[in-house]
Amino acid sequence: MIEYIVNENNQTIIYQDDGKITKNVFNLTVVKQLCLTHLFTYDGYIKAVKKQLNYAYRIPVYIDEGLQLIATKGVRDYDNIWVNYASVTAINYVGNRVSVAFTSHRKIDLGLTRLAFSEQIKRLTVIKFHISKHFHG
Repeated sequence: MIEYIVNENNQTIIYQDDGKITKNVFNLTVVKQLCLTHLFTYDGYIKAVKKQLNYAYRIPVYIDEGLQLIATKGVRDYDNIWVNYASVTAINYVGNRVSVAFTSHRKIDLGLTRLAFSEQIKRLTVIKFHISKHFHG
């Protein structure tokens, strides 16, 4: 399972619970490829979420139960990290900052405030609910 996706040395490292994979593209391209693998485009998804839910920015990407991506910064920022919320096992608050632990026991500091991370989780929940009500009646 993917834990997080980060740009490093002009490539992307995809950290998984059983190791890591390196790609010679930026992490936004990896996210766009994941969307296409699941039969939708990233750009179409963002456009639909903006229109249906009135979110203007920082839109989490809900792909399926095991792949729920939260960006820690602007998606085109080089130092943005995509965190797979589905693989987070613990959330720790150090002051007003958030760090998370994953299924592999890796830990990273997200550089997000508690409020910003909470907002992303709420948005992810709303998106998930919206998708499920349209596909399951």
